[in-house]
Amino acid sequence: MSNLQECSFNKDYLSSSTMLFVESNENIRSQNYDIFSAFFKKVIVAQDVQEAIKLYRENRTNIDIVLTDMDFPNYKGIDILAEIRQIDWDIPILITTTFSDMNLLVKAIKFNLTNYIVKPIQLNTTLKIISEIIKRKHQKKELATKNNELRQFMAILDSCNIVCELDLNFKIISVNDSFLINSGFEIDELIGLNFTDKLISYNCEVPQSKILELLKSGKTWTGLCKKINKKGALYYTHATILPIFFNDGRIKKFIEFSTLISKYENEILSLRKHIFLLKSENLKTNSELKKEKEYYSKLAKSLQEQVDENVNNAQKLLFELYEVKKQNNILKEKLKIQEDRVEEIQINMMSGN
Repeated sequence: MSNLQECSFNKDYLSSSTMLFVESNENIRSQNYDIFSAFFKKVIVAQDVQEAIKLYRENRTNIDIVLTDMDFPNYKGIDILAEIRQIDWDIPILITTTFSDMNLLVKAIKFNLTNYIVKPIQLNTTLKIISEIIKRKHQKKELATKNNELRQFMAILDSCNIVCELDLNFKIISVNDSFLINSGFEIDELIGLNFTDKLISYNCEVPQSKILELLKSGKTWTGLCKKINKKGALYYTHATILPIFFNDGRIKKFIEFSTLISKYENEILSLRKHIFLLKSENLKTNSELKKEKEYYSKLAKSLQEQVDENVNNAQKLLFELYEVKKQNNILKEKLKIQEDRVEEIQINMMSGN
């Protein structure tokens, strides 16, 4: 086996997996075990057919993949495949061989062979093949788990809801037992009817044309419905109608899930909706009032700042006026002194002094 030059596989899948490795050649077995152990969570090693079968039986719940040598005398390597396939038909099995005898490959293929690797095996190629196989195994397991969850979910919905499937023309193609019980119709009487047919009277809180338009656009509709059973009596439901899509995004069909409610529950739901609308309008009004309050608050603040500025300016002017008056008084006193001196001089001149 060559050294790894470039990692072209997902190590995470290998590091979480256990492999049963069967190899008759001691040198190859020892060398490859050291390499595989660096990548796998655990490597269980067998050197012959009997040991391989024994180890698989003891560890089958933990083994994720089998890599086995086929170059045993008298086609004994086929015994490993046969024994493992009696226990588990689906576990991935890879074989390594020189293919000196093509009959061996034909025999191996009959036992649901996953893949084969020609000796001498290349490390990067071998680990890449194993990684892809384990990846697909995990994906299948996850898909099976999701499908099981989906079946359980659908079973719960089917047991708790009135279910009706519609084609692209909104004609009924399937209904569940709950639908038959509440409507009183037989399934043959319903198949092919349009879900707006007056016989079952889908009287919803919005025009049916709007519901159809919404569904055709790929959206979901939820609301209250009033229906008529075979005897002409009304029964009320809270329904959800949604489109089911193909993988390419095209609409495949429509499904309605609805829960049975009483007439009074219907009126209560309508009242709650009305209250919710009132609260929404009230919230909108309060929001507008809050905006007006903020506007007038900012306006009042701006006016107050202007008044404060005017007061400051007035005080400044008063102070300047006070200073001017003070200077004026000083000038008056000086003028009075000058006038007194002039008068004194005039008197002296008149008296001849």
